[in-house]
Amino acid sequence: MPQLALTYFDSPGRAEPVRLALRMGGLPFEDRRLSFPEFASARARGDFPLGSVPVLEIDGQRITQTAAMLRWAARVGDTSLYPQDPTLALWVDSALDSMNDTFSHALLPSLFERDPERKLAMRAELVAGPMARVFTYIEGLVARSGGPFVAGAALSVADLVIALQVDQVRRGGLDGITLEHLAPYPRLVALAEACLADPRVVAARAG
Repeated sequence: MPQLALTYFDSPGRAEPVRLALRMGGLPFEDRRLSFPEFASARARGDFPLGSVPVLEIDGQRITQTAAMLRWAARVGDTSLYPQDPTLALWVDSALDSMNDTFSHALLPSLFERDPERKLAMRAELVAGPMARVFTYIEGLVARSGGPFVAGAALSVADLVIALQVDQVRRGGLDGITLEHLAPYPRLVALAEACLADPRVVAARAG
């Protein structure tokens, strides 16, 4: 078995789906959690290929991009987390990339905004624009598959990402985005509930 280490901040964020996928697949890893000063020092040393985290080390080889990490974890660990059917795999990839590229990219600036009023204004733009487009699109994929997940009855790595993001909103983790904003997306709410209730996910979240 390869020696694995996952480096991120001491928070769920973009690394949490990867942590879950690794644990669900029975893949032991070193969970390296950095403070912001530690991250700054490591980035200055050139420790991260693209200057950002998370980074997954596999036998010392540093790999970036969370979607790639998730697919790898599903291939070598719990293989049920990624469909064998090419069309279902396409849906999973499309949902995963939409969350990581479109939604997360649009969310990022507001995470670093310190002015409360400006942050709320940025979140309002996010809800009306990128979030609406991404969530509506994935809602359609779930409807097409029959649910409760993107690929139908089988939980995938894309569902981990979606469920954790929906859960963050439900717990009030994003100022300006509330349960009310999830109302147009009942299938995504149901997806999150089904995912987080899965015994494998429950065990993985418990560490």
